Amino acid sequence: MLKKEYLLGDETWKKLIDLGKLREYAAGEIIFLQDQPSQGLVCLQQGRIKTCIIFPNGTEKLLTILNAPCILGETPLIDNGMNTCSAFALNPTKITFIPSDLTQKFLSEHPELYMVIMRIMAKKMRWMHLQADEMLYSIPRRLAYLLLNYNNFGILPNQEMEERLIITHYDLGSMLGTTRQLITKYLNEFCKLELIEKRKGYIIIKDYEGLKRISDSDERN
Repeated sequence: MLKKEYLLGDETWKKLIDLGKLREYAAGEIIFLQDQPSQGLVCLQQGRIKTCIIFPNGTEKLLTILNAPCILGETPLIDNGMNTCSAFALNPTKITFIPSDLTQKFLSEHPELYMVIMRIMAKKMRWMHLQADEMLYSIPRRLAYLLLNYNNFGILPNQEMEERLIITHYDLGSMLGTTRQLITKYLNEFCKLELIEKRKGYIIIKDYEGLKRISDSDERN
């Protein structure tokens, strides 16, 4: 769950989104693209999105999966650069873009937003470091660790931790730096060991201790 320190109060949030114009996206639609000019601060009001890096050969590295309400697009706001990643809607989504000049004025009047943005940027850096560190280990180890600690990988459901992890095999592979086929293979193995249960569109953990034994192993690539 996204903690209070990463969210704005209801009144401040309303004032912020009143500065922009609401846009709606269908599942799969592009919200913004990396290396393109920023449209301003992104306020996710409803729905679920993913951010990722798309490489020249077309492969994708998933960075985060975020549920409303949350803020993103903060990096180009701070350094006046291009978008550092791409974002796509995972389901019907409502987003308000706050132009950079209006956001900067709002920041001067509401300095608490600066702290929220700084905390979000710091948390994303921790996610990236963890994802990079995990690349040393075997895919089963990485997969088990992610299933047990998905909030530390950049998957924020904005609700209490529950048994279900809603994510596709493709996105698991993209986040862990491997293929959908290998993710499916190891998820099937986890099912046979009765560590998890697979349902359409989500995964349920059945044996936390069993998964933890795999995630604590030192098996490397």
